[in-house]
Amino acid sequence: MILLKKASDLQKWLSEYRRGWQKSVGFVPTMGALHQGHLALVQRSMQENELTCCSIYVNPTQFNDADDLANYPRPLESDIRLLAEVGCQLLFLPDDEEIYPTGKQHLHQYPLYPLDQVLEGACRPGHFQGVANVVDRLLHLVQPDVLYLGQKDFQQVKVIERLLTYRNYQVRLVMCPTVRDLGGLALSSRNVRLSAEQRQLATQIWKELTWIENYGLNYPLQEVRSQVIRRLNALPETKVDYLECCLADRFIPIDQWPKGEKVVWVTAVTIGGVRLLDNVLMAT
Repeated sequence: MILLKKASDLQKWLSEYRRGWQKSVGFVPTMGALHQGHLALVQRSMQENELTCCSIYVNPTQFNDADDLANYPRPLESDIRLLAEVGCQLLFLPDDEEIYPTGKQHLHQYPLYPLDQVLEGACRPGHFQGVANVVDRLLHLVQPDVLYLGQKDFQQVKVIERLLTYRNYQVRLVMCPTVRDLGGLALSSRNVRLSAEQRQLATQIWKELTWIENYGLNYPLQEVRSQVIRRLNALPETKVDYLECCLADRFIPIDQWPKGEKVVWVTAVTIGGVRLLDNVLMAT
């Protein structure tokens, strides 16, 4: 695996790689603390492209909580080993100066409304503008053919869809299914902060979403929402930040079941101070 830290070196290497004929490049942007969910994205890219590039960069502009940024895990040696073991060909490992050469105070403001104002955007002001800034910079540097993202961060996927359209990137976005542990908990870099007892509590999130998928249409939508919130909030150390149903394509929150459309139930649940995201797609 080739490891590059400078944007200029990355662009030079990719330019030489592409020279002479078109080669498909898949890209997996990450913030490190890699788990099987990340590796599944890398493996999918490797199956579908001649070159797979992964990036590791803990982006400070998408954190609105300084403690959250400070506590974010950074097991870099382990991450590099995992990527090498699955056969990733190229790792981009930039620092702040490579991503924000003019400084983090000069961020571009993207037309993300209402995506950056609802649900996760409302809970974390400025978060999605930070995401859009870093992904825009990485896409500019890598110029991939295909971008691979995980379904777990569904609202973020919709934000990056908007970014691709706004910037007119000729990039195909592939959203890959959420990878889960044996109990159903969505894999996340933050899971390492859960105790064994809290991890067991967290498995209830997916159980409730599965209940919605299997039985939700038997009840009014708002009753489904209130039932699930009540059951989750009754668990020790657990607080639902939000649980909403949205039209999957436009990500518009709704309060009644639509007919013949795909919807997504998205939730953020805090357990023992650790904030966990999950979602389920379903047809109505």
